[in-house]
This record gives sequence, structure tokens and C-alpha cells, in this order.
Amino acid sequence: MQTQNIQTITIKDCLPLRHQVLWPFLSLKECIDPEDQNSTHIGYLINNKVISCLSIYPKTPDNYQIRKFATHPSFQRKGIGTKLFITVLNELKQKNIHSVTLNARSTAINFYKKFNFYFSGKRFIKKNISFIPMQIVLKNFNF
Repeated sequence: MQTQNIQTITIKDCLPLRHQVLWPFLSLKECIDPEDQNSTHIGYLINNKVISCLSIYPKTPDNYQIRKFATHPSFQRKGIGTKLFITVLNELKQKNIHSVTLNARSTAINFYKKFNFYFSGKRFIKKNISFIPMQIVLKNFNF
């Protein structure tokens, strides 16, 4: 995946941002997920520095999960994470992936609702953070 500033990166490239934004109370090693080795990591780079990233994990051949979406605090609310998110969803739609799931932090639910994600499971707590599963059928994604 390569669109100007958006490109495939390594887990090593996105781990510092993931740690800083999502899990600052954990060690860097604890921010690595077992599925990271089977995921594709996508970053938005400015001056060769990752300022937003997420990971895409293929749960089934036609259902992918977006995981560990983080944007550097200095770049939040500037449309950069949104551009990364839309680019990734459009790329998955072009590959005829049926649906995308994610576990939204309770604080981010409204962000995902803007893109027609809907609740698909029960709220749960992981590492003292509240999440709710959400999903979209990509034929309903038009951004």
C-alpha cells in the first residue's frame, strides 16, 4: 500500500507510536500483540516519521480486523488519522473484502460511527480500558 504519505511499515516502525498513544502504562514489549506477526502495518508518514498507524489482521479471507489505530497527539484532529483510515478501508473494499471489524475504545465510538460502523458485540474491558466491537460491511462504505 503506497499513497503519498501512506505506506506499509513494520511493527518496529509503529510500536513507539502505539506505545505512546494507546498503552503508555505498559512496557514496549507488552504493546506487541500475538497477531502482529500476521498483520499488515500501515503508517502515515511525514518527513519519514510515523505520525499515525494501524494494523490490519485477516480474521477470515473476507473479514479483516483493524487493530491498534494510533495518531500522534500533535497531529490528532487534523484529518490525518481519518485519511489513513479511509485509505485503508477503500483499499480493502477494492480487494473485495466483505467486512471489517474493530474493537473501538469507548472514547472513539463516534469516530467510527461517522464511517457507518455499527455495534457488533458486547462491551468488554481489556487492560483497564473499555472497548466495544464494531463492524462495517464494506459495500456500505462510500468515502
